[in-house]
Amino acid sequence: MNSLSRGALAAIVIIIVVVAVAGGLAYSMRRHVTTSSPTTSSITTATTTTQMTTTTSTSMTVSSPETLTVVTYTGKTGQGFMEFAAHLFEEEHPNVKVNVIAFPFTQYISNELTVLQSGQGQYDIVTYTPANTMEFVPYLVPLNSTYVNISDLFYPVQALGGTVGNVTYGVARGTSVMLLAYYANYFDNATLQQEFQQEYGFSLNPWTWNNWSQLADASQFFTSHHITKYGILLWDQTGDLDLYEAYALVFEWYYMHSPSLNCGNVMGLMPLYGDLFMGCIPSGWNHGFPPPAFNSTAGVEALEVQREIVSYMPPPTALLVSYDNVVPLLEQPNYAPGAFIFAAQLSYFTNMNNLTDIRLAPAPGGYALGGATFFGVSKYSAHKQLALEFISFIASPQVQAASFYNMTNFPISKQAYQLLLENSSIPSYEREWINATFYAAEHAYAAIPAVSISTTALEPALEKEVLGYLEGQITNASQALQQAAQAWVQDLESYSTSTSTTASAAAAPITQPLAPQAPWARQE
Repeated sequence: MNSLSRGALAAIVIIIVVVAVAGGLAYSMRRHVTTSSPTTSSITTATTTTQMTTTTSTSMTVSSPETLTVVTYTGKTGQGFMEFAAHLFEEEHPNVKVNVIAFPFTQYISNELTVLQSGQGQYDIVTYTPANTMEFVPYLVPLNSTYVNISDLFYPVQALGGTVGNVTYGVARGTSVMLLAYYANYFDNATLQQEFQQEYGFSLNPWTWNNWSQLADASQFFTSHHITKYGILLWDQTGDLDLYEAYALVFEWYYMHSPSLNCGNVMGLMPLYGDLFMGCIPSGWNHGFPPPAFNSTAGVEALEVQREIVSYMPPPTALLVSYDNVVPLLEQPNYAPGAFIFAAQLSYFTNMNNLTDIRLAPAPGGYALGGATFFGVSKYSAHKQLALEFISFIASPQVQAASFYNMTNFPISKQAYQLLLENSSIPSYEREWINATFYAAEHAYAAIPAVSISTTALEPALEKEVLGYLEGQITNASQALQQAAQAWVQDLESYSTSTSTTASAAAAPITQPLAPQAPWARQE
């Protein structure tokens, strides 16, 4: 789709959103939604027909000028999304001004927490990520079904940090999942497919891969045949969650296949602990948190296959692949056949020819890693009702669909996907993206921990050992992971001790054993 047609579609959808919200428009539609790409996926599920009726409640009347202040981070997915939604909301509410304040990604969390902890009401709506969920929960207004249709939101993504137990505190901006973005001209090439099948004995189609060793074989094929300079790219940069998330993504496959670790729950102790912790608290473990899961045979196997994948990438001692540079690297001619990216990063491509050739697939075995940005209402807000309505507006299918046209933001709303697929003007490659992301949103089992010290202590402790092994400075994978696990337990115990006398159970959840009703098992 060229920029003109995309812009025209965005304008049309924006008009529809404003009219629908302002007039309380109700409509019905029927759509067959497949959970995999019809041309690239061999992962099949039953096709279902969904009768969808979308209604938007009448908005509250604001008789005098009011200002909602929203704080988020800079960039397309933070400030860009919020300014887009704010413009639409202001169109519906003539007396409302939405003031969007943005800080650099590395600063916005600390800024928000400083303001919230002081009890100030200068921010009506705040932004947070799953890793910071439990730091924000004490300061957020619980959302109820009056404002947000939780059943319309993808549970695996929403549960990362928006819904804790049976209480919802935030709404995800969209479906942010890590998928394999690959070039169709390599993987759909009949000659290469035949050569690969003969040499390796399985299909080159990423949707058919059953394990990470097959992905490593594909990387070996592309590099050994000099088709591309490097193999499939997987993040190995420390800091900013990159290597942390990459290891969690790979480890999830081994976690899913290890009942002794997952305890029958492949999603881990969502939304607090994720797959890097055991899925239950074993007998004799006298802590208020489950044991780490990666210091195991499964963890070692995950790290070993990750090092094999990295061996077909730029040497980590020379160039580390990260969230920031993966798309520019992927756009270099014949640099790599594909890379793991978050779906929203498709908007970062600068060459339209590259973008139209990109297809998406889940991780080997048919799952994804979830990562989301959440918006919540501060309990100190002086405009709670209006702020709650803005949150509802953001989560609505119409606004979610409009954000896809405007910035390739994949919706958190299931109904929004049906709105998109109803649009016959969407080109085939974008339709495949939508189907692939829909599938991934339902299978986003991999996740990093959401405990309060996840990014400050747990992330650096694990990344230090993992990167050391990837670079060859550490030769014993088991020993490296044992050291990281030991550091995790010590850090969690120290945090528990330091907060137990001053913090409530909500502010410091890991100081208390998890209650039996905690969401250990996947909720449908």
